[in-house]
Amino acid sequence: MQDAQIHVLPSIDAVVSDLAKWVIEMGNNAISEHGRFRIALSGGSTPKALYALLAQEPLQHEIDWARTEVFFGDERDVPPTHPDSNYRMADEALLSRLNPPPLTVHRWYTEYTPDAALADYRSHLTENGTLPYPPSLDLILLGLGPEGHTASLFPHQPVLDAQDIVSHVFVPTHQSWRYTVTLPLINQSHHIAFLATGDSKREIVSQILREHVDVPASRVRPTKGDVHWFLDKKSARALTT
Repeated sequence: MQDAQIHVLPSIDAVVSDLAKWVIEMGNNAISEHGRFRIALSGGSTPKALYALLAQEPLQHEIDWARTEVFFGDERDVPPTHPDSNYRMADEALLSRLNPPPLTVHRWYTEYTPDAALADYRSHLTENGTLPYPPSLDLILLGLGPEGHTASLFPHQPVLDAQDIVSHVFVPTHQSWRYTVTLPLINQSHHIAFLATGDSKREIVSQILREHVDVPASRVRPTKGDVHWFLDKKSARALTT
């Protein structure tokens, strides 16, 4: 994490605004460089505010969504209409509001058996095995749990050592099953953005960025890309004292 680029803004609204502009810049750069933008979204309340902002005018038309492929870093093993579905949240806040719509939206098919759902998502990520393995996303948005989890990669779980790019995991602390991309895929991304706001994230942000503790989020070390942290004053407080 020594090479992380840290953005500290005075409020959550300012963080969301700054991140939205950065996402637009990364999207336009990707489309200029290779004709499309492949982005993986995250779940959570602050990302929801980001997606709602990106859906508004004039920002909506500052990305060519018709040349944008949307993925999801993780998903709860619930139907896509379930209130806990990351896909449902992103669809309501952003995807269904875009005109034109995204080129493709790759959701996790939680209706399938786990093996079939993993095979399906692996195929989408690799374009049926035609891309190098692991494939590279242009941008992946990540959240951060108070214990250092990101996507659905939780501490002390075997998935942290997985070589496959996707996994179906049981999270004991939440007593639930989830689908998630894994570190080999995350670390192959061109750009990675952590979004962490509020006082509840202050301690873990400090542990990762100052103390370099070994938690899942600190294992995000891109092989060729960069990592950005978008923080508000509360989550970054320990970094400036």
